[in-house]
Amino acid sequence: MFEIFSWDDLFFLGLILFLILLFYFRGHNWSIKKIPSSNRLGGYTLIYADQKQGGKKDKDFGKLLYSAEYELQGKPDYIFKKRFGRGIVPVELKSGSIGDDPLPHKGDLLQLGAYFLILEDVYKVRPKFGRLAYKDYMFVVKNSKRLRKEVQRTTKEMREMLIYGVGKANPSFVTCRYCVCNGTVCTHSGTEIIGGKANESSCGEE
Repeated sequence: MFEIFSWDDLFFLGLILFLILLFYFRGHNWSIKKIPSSNRLGGYTLIYADQKQGGKKDKDFGKLLYSAEYELQGKPDYIFKKRFGRGIVPVELKSGSIGDDPLPHKGDLLQLGAYFLILEDVYKVRPKFGRLAYKDYMFVVKNSKRLRKEVQRTTKEMREMLIYGVGKANPSFVTCRYCVCNGTVCTHSGTEIIGGKANESSCGEE
């Protein structure tokens, strides 16, 4: 029989296949996924809610969850657990809409990230992902190392500000536009005149 492919040809074809698979999986790697809002979570059962539920007798419902390891506390709207397995998923509901924004509001994202840390300590299970549900869309958010570090860095800065009374302001349109202090008590969110017109979303930056 004639040799159709040489070893060099096979090696080259294998390398091409490897690169195709590498780019495929990189393209499908995600940390935050935006999808239409839904209250369905197949294969999971409700184990916690931030308020007592009618007919539910679970003693944990409505309790404040506290993590001694991370010194964080909070009450996620809902926590679901896999029917078969130990996986848990925090779900946070938001009253507003997200519209065309490709990402959730940063404060909401950090809040969910804080719940990841709290649940890991309280339930001794690290959630793989959580949900941020707005009226129109929701975000499936991975419990990534990057998000966890951002939460810990932010909480550290907040504690230092409480201790020393000094905080580092980082005003920007993205971080300030949904803040309740924007345009009220915050001295870093004052309207500036740019090009002869008031820019109400400048948050102090040109």
